[in-house]
Amino acid sequence: MTTLLLVSTLLGLFAAVAFYYFNQISRASNPRRLPYPPGPVPEFLIGNARQIPAHSSWLQYTEWKKTIGDIVHLEALGNHIVVLNTYKTARDLLDLRSSAYADRPTSWMIGELMGWARVASSCPYNETWRRYRKLMHTIIHKGAIQKYHPWLERDARVCLSQLLESPERFLEHVRLFAGKVTVMFTYGIEVRSSGDRLITIAEEAIDKALALAYPGAAFVDIFPPLRHIPSWFPGATFKRNAKIWRKMGDTMVEEPFNRVKADMAAGTAIPSFTSDCLESGQYSDKDVMWCAGSMYGAGADTMLSSLGTLFLAMAMFPDAQKKAQVEIDKFVRAGTLPTFVDRTSLPYVECLVKELHRWRPPTPLAVPHSLTEDDYYDGYYIPKGSIVMPNIWAISQDEENYKDPKRFWPERFEDPETAELDPSKYVFGFGRRACAGVHFADAAIFIMVVSILAMFEISEPKEEGESNLCLADVRYTTGLISRPEPFQCIIRPRSDAAARLIRAAVVG
Repeated sequence: MTTLLLVSTLLGLFAAVAFYYFNQISRASNPRRLPYPPGPVPEFLIGNARQIPAHSSWLQYTEWKKTIGDIVHLEALGNHIVVLNTYKTARDLLDLRSSAYADRPTSWMIGELMGWARVASSCPYNETWRRYRKLMHTIIHKGAIQKYHPWLERDARVCLSQLLESPERFLEHVRLFAGKVTVMFTYGIEVRSSGDRLITIAEEAIDKALALAYPGAAFVDIFPPLRHIPSWFPGATFKRNAKIWRKMGDTMVEEPFNRVKADMAAGTAIPSFTSDCLESGQYSDKDVMWCAGSMYGAGADTMLSSLGTLFLAMAMFPDAQKKAQVEIDKFVRAGTLPTFVDRTSLPYVECLVKELHRWRPPTPLAVPHSLTEDDYYDGYYIPKGSIVMPNIWAISQDEENYKDPKRFWPERFEDPETAELDPSKYVFGFGRRACAGVHFADAAIFIMVVSILAMFEISEPKEEGESNLCLADVRYTTGLISRPEPFQCIIRPRSDAAARLIRAAVVG
């Protein structure tokens, strides 16, 4: 009995010391004694690990907003995740306190094992990232994009010709356009088909990374000690895959970069982001190569998402299509295709592009940020190291921001006095991590949208023999960049004259 009493006393003393110790640590890191933001009820030991959605997580986070609030906190095996479900919370933290939220969380799967931490968009907030950012802002500021306008117009016309000849393959055609202009802008390399090696190696590498680019997608990110398991160990398939996928990413970045260097040495290089950087002599080859890889990696998929959404939205909401076409017919000179010169005369088309970004944002859950110091907001404690994710989908569908958000309605942006929240304030990122390539993407999407609307009529597949699929049920892919899965619609030239104009423009 005496021994039992002694053991009980010692265990009680140990528990008291442990409680005091952890309480002191808690007080030191959270001196204001504020609670974490609210979240779903955690499970014993593992916290919310099993509640973090593996796919389309933005939908679950948006649902939690209704019952939990604007900020949702999850904890999984010591990792803190904070989801920002409103524009106000995202702006307050990621824009107005950007220096504390400019880091990226360590992603053991895609960042370290697959090597994507070397690209600018995933790079930690350090001196390397500052060099990357300076490089990109110097070379691809808004004014610098104008020199790319002529071949953006040229490639848009090629895409129109493809749509005319095989409209049923419209997603394939805009996919090729997105890939072509991204490769041309980044490397000055001409791509002629969707089977081009530079397109296929990029798609192969990027698809693997995008599918794993948010918390919960890879278990090693929830339980980091798994990264130490040798690749031969039973069950370590993720490590064997990561090695293969890392080689894919390296090939994607190195091969076109080396081609540009060879072309420059031969005097045959076409001006591009990469050649401009190298000719400046201000940046190392390594910095230029990984900055180029960042734009090459993200640009095409983002454009493909927006252009795929164009066809879906125009088929579902013909009134918006007709209104844009009336404006184009009025201000674009008869017998010509639209150019960038026409842009300032087409305010409704500008509103329509904004609505594409809002209605189905390409990145419904933005690339996560990481907090570099303890922070306090709205009565809550957000600990250093938290993974902070702006829920772009929740913002874009918020009735506080938009009247009837499920409706595609460009008019919501028409009147400057009553215009609803401009999606460009959030769809391209926040703070110091906002997308550096936004001006090029904007130019490419605009010229393709206005060209398609000027020449084609897009409608639902209601004719005999066509699919009866309801377009409202079209699914979007999961992963960091979300785009519509294959669907059908009717695409016809608006007139015989439009068809002749397209053919003449390509021949010319």
